[in-house]
Formats: sequence, structure tokens, C-alpha cells
Amino acid sequence: MDAPLDARMQYWVSQFWTFLRQNDRAIDCLRAALAKAPQMREAWQYIGYLYSQRGDQAEALKALSEAVRLDPDDAETRFNLGFIMHQRGDDDGAIAQYKEVIRLKPSIDRAWYGLGAIYHARRDWGQAIPYLQQAAKLQYFNPYAGHLLATAYHLSGQQDKALEEWKRVDGFDPKAGAQIGREIGAPVRK
Repeated sequence: MDAPLDARMQYWVSQFWTFLRQNDRAIDCLRAALAKAPQMREAWQYIGYLYSQRGDQAEALKALSEAVRLDPDDAETRFNLGFIMHQRGDDDGAIAQYKEVIRLKPSIDRAWYGLGAIYHARRDWGQAIPYLQQAAKLQYFNPYAGHLLATAYHLSGQQDKALEEWKRVDGFDPKAGAQIGREIGAPVRK
């Protein structure tokens, strides 16, 4: 069911206000749109994004949850919902969302990275490593995935793989490579 024209107009005006960096006005427009068309998924997505930008994670969580309820196959919105959950400390909720993102759209490297980062923080190397490997494969030049992958290898006793990952990252980001090298005890270069 499509939203009525006046709700759609409020949605479009919200984008104008966002362009002018008037996010509070944009949120007001989106609230008006949602009052007229509560099934308007894109308005829930957009208001969730704006709440997140404002730092209102509780409202962002509600809005993104409603957007996912309206369109459970929207991988990008699920990722954003998982990200907010992770920021709020609901790692189990984030894991569930990220796994669903991967099922729906396995090319979203951020979901692989998010899972790897959560399992890394839990020191669950067996879970962290495969997710971080895939994140690094999908986004080769992501030094953050490489950093966590190298330290996961190191902390799980796989020093050869840690050094290999350190060299890979160092090849495109020497600053990140130096940090990884310090953390895993890589040989000092002259």
C-alpha cells in the first residue's frame, strides 16, 4: 500500500530540511508523514537515521525496528538496526541482525566485520576469525578488519597467520601496519 500524497510530500520536505542541516525540522516532517502513513517504511528508515545522527539511540532503535518489521528482507536497514543494538550493548541482538544481513545479502562487508568485532571483543577466536577473514576479503583495504584479524590470529596462537595479515595491511596502510606490528610483536624493520 502506497503512502498518501501528503505523507509523501512531508517525506520529500524532510529531505530538503536535511540538506539544509535542519534535522529537527526534518524529523518533524517525518513524524507528520508517519502520522498519516504509519506503514511508510522509508520514512521509518529515514527518521531512524536522523535519530541516530542526533544521538537518540532509543528512538533510532524503535524506528529501525519498525522499518525492519515492515520489510524484513531489507538488509541495509537490518544492518543499521544491528549497529544501533551493538552501540547500546545488545550484542546478542546485533549478532542476530548481522547474521540475517549476511543471509540476505552476503556482500555487505560491514556485517561480517561487525560479527567479527563482537566475537573478537568476547575473545571467541573460533567465531571471530572466519567473519573477519570474510570482511577482509570483501573489503581488502579495510585496515580495521585486518587489525582485528591479525590480533585474533596472534591471540589464538596462530602467529604465522598474524604476521601474514600484518604484512598484507602494512602493504596498503603503513600506519595501521605499524600498530598491528606493535600489538603482535612483529619483527622491527629497519
